[in-house]
Amino acid sequence: MGSQYSSYLQKADSKRGGKKQTEREKKKKILADRRKPLNIDHLNEDKLREKAKELWDWLYTLEAEKFEHLEKLKRQKYEVTTQRKRVEELSKYSKKGAAARRRKHL
Repeated sequence: MGSQYSSYLQKADSKRGGKKQTEREKKKKILADRRKPLNIDHLNEDKLREKAKELWDWLYTLEAEKFEHLEKLKRQKYEVTTQRKRVEELSKYSKKGAAARRRKHL
């Protein structure tokens, strides 16, 4: 029985490992599609400066978007925590109120 169980574990590990590999492959493929080859061998100094400025502008916009998303995430987390606290407070009062009302009617 022990050998059957160990073979089962080996199969489960191989399945999990295969899935990880496919996820890695997907990630590599997506990154390869997003990344464009930088062909700057034929450019002169002015064109290189222009290309560097273009890349810097692109990076600047990406960083700005990242900052905006992080701030939005912080704000949403804050709102979620405050709403949870409100719900907890309301549930405390509603339970106490319901128990007091029941006692009055008895």
